[in-house]
Amino acid sequence: METAIVSVVCIALIILGGMTMSQGFLWSVDNTTSGLEEISQQTAEIARTSLTPLSASQPSAEILEVSLKNSGQTKLADLAKWDFIVQYYDAEGNYHVKWLPYVEGTLGNNQWTDVGIYLDAGDETPEVFEPGILNPGEEMRLRAKVDPPPGSGTTNLVVIATPNGVPASISFTGYSP
Repeated sequence: METAIVSVVCIALIILGGMTMSQGFLWSVDNTTSGLEEISQQTAEIARTSLTPLSASQPSAEILEVSLKNSGQTKLADLAKWDFIVQYYDAEGNYHVKWLPYVEGTLGNNQWTDVGIYLDAGDETPEVFEPGILNPGEEMRLRAKVDPPPGSGTTNLVVIATPNGVPASISFTGYSP
C-alpha cells in the first residue's frame, strides 16, 4: 500500500513538472514567433523604402541644399527622426563629420529643415496629396546651415537616412563665390 501512495505522488509530480515545462516551452516559442514577426515587418518596410538623391548644392557659403525623391513604396514623414550627416573639409583643410538636428522654422548653425515637398522640386510644383508627407514619387528639398562652412572647391558628402535606416548620399562641391 505504501508503494502505491508513493507511486501516485511521483506520477503526480512528473505530470505537474511536465505541464510546467511544456507551458514554459510554449511561452518561449510564442515570444520567439512574435519577435520574428516584428523583424519580418521591419525588413519588409525597409525593402519598400528607397530615397534617390537628386542634387546637392551650396547657394551660399554656409547653406547646403539637397533634393531627394521618394523612389520607394513607403510614405515618409516625421522628419525629426531622420538623420542628416555632413562630411566636409573647411577652408583650413580640417575634416568635419557632423550630425545635424532637424528644426522647424529659422535655421541656426549646424541644423537642417525641410524647404518643401513637391511633385517636381526642380520647378517647385507643390504636392497636392497628404501635405507634409513624402509620398512615393514626390520630391523634397532640404536646407542645412553648416558651421564652419565647407571650404571653397572641396568635395564633400551629405548622407540622409530615414527612421527605418534607409540612407541616401550625394556629394557636393564647396561654395565658390
